[in-house]
Amino acid sequence: MSYNIQSLKNDLQGILHGTQLNQITGLDNLIYRAARQVLFDVDPQETKRVVQFVNPIFNTVYDYPIAADVKGNKLIDIRPQINRLPVSVWTQAYNQAFDIQKQNIFSMSNMFTINFNSGIKTIRINAPFLNPPTIINQIDSIAVNGTWAAAGTASNLSVNNTSFVQGYGSLQIDTTAGAAYIENSTMSAVDLSSTELQSSFFAWVYAPTGASLTSVELRVGSDSANYYSLTVTTNQEGTAFANGWNLCQFNWSSMAVTGTPVITAIDYARITLNVSADMTACKVNGLNSILGTIMEYEYYSKYMFRDVTTGAFQETITDDSNLINLDTETYNLLLDQVSYLAVQQQQGLDATFFDAPFFEKQYQQNLMRYKALYKSELQKPQSSYYPMPNKSTRRYLGPRWN
Repeated sequence: MSYNIQSLKNDLQGILHGTQLNQITGLDNLIYRAARQVLFDVDPQETKRVVQFVNPIFNTVYDYPIAADVKGNKLIDIRPQINRLPVSVWTQAYNQAFDIQKQNIFSMSNMFTINFNSGIKTIRINAPFLNPPTIINQIDSIAVNGTWAAAGTASNLSVNNTSFVQGYGSLQIDTTAGAAYIENSTMSAVDLSSTELQSSFFAWVYAPTGASLTSVELRVGSDSANYYSLTVTTNQEGTAFANGWNLCQFNWSSMAVTGTPVITAIDYARITLNVSADMTACKVNGLNSILGTIMEYEYYSKYMFRDVTTGAFQETITDDSNLINLDTETYNLLLDQVSYLAVQQQQGLDATFFDAPFFEKQYQQNLMRYKALYKSELQKPQSSYYPMPNKSTRRYLGPRWN
């Protein structure tokens, strides 16, 4: 049976000893408050959702947007949409453990963690068994793997060996307002024919002042007259450029074509920083091509309600026709909690000595019964610990999880 807000109000009317619903202040908000309490106490199986990640998941790319209605860190599963293998199991880690282990060659673990930054929730995913990156150029030296030159409004090209993401350093430039770029037309040729128009190109850009970086353009091809190009105005996560390192993603299928690039011999690249103000010590590092994997995730939603016409999940109540995303047992939990909160507004002995204790006891009993029948399936975060080196082999054994 599908329950809606009107049916909940009808059930409530019969409980309140003749009190009219219009005598309850802010009834819709009261129901919403009760829904939040139920969601805090239990993971209703009816609130499970399965959605596809907005972008494919890439090996060595860790940060992705996540649905706004994910309840806390309550993820159940991450999986490829097709051809799942036994190795395709992701476990949840705490933020610090994830950050330490994400590139640890000893662990090689599929992991994820829910990350909050300035009120924005994202998911971090480590997928070491997906398609490995094809390195086009490390961009860690001026004259290794071709020669890089600075042009446009860029000057003072140098190597920075203290701040880098990939390889052994990064290339650093100073910029004035305009288009500042570095360019290399003598790289070792890379064959990308197996992922033509399917992979994405990634490059790291460091901006001392993210607000002054308006866009980043990538040109990649076989020479300066035959290349693919695309300009992006946000980082890989789809958010504004931040102060510091930004990973830029360039979808090959969206790139414009100039001339006739030779896919089997990619040996030219130009990365342009379009800036609105002078900046010192901008950096560029690591140009890779990576073939992503389409994946989906299952989670518990914090949206208790949905629109009866569109079926869209929603967090708050907008109309009495809104459906409630609960079945019989969990609906009774919500009704008990709504009743408990409603009688608190009533005066008299019945409310104080009978109704409130009754509904509180009923709620706790039903809650205990529901948790016993329907265990939460969330992936609980795991902690890692680090054993001492093996005395017989003097070999580091890597982290262990519990």
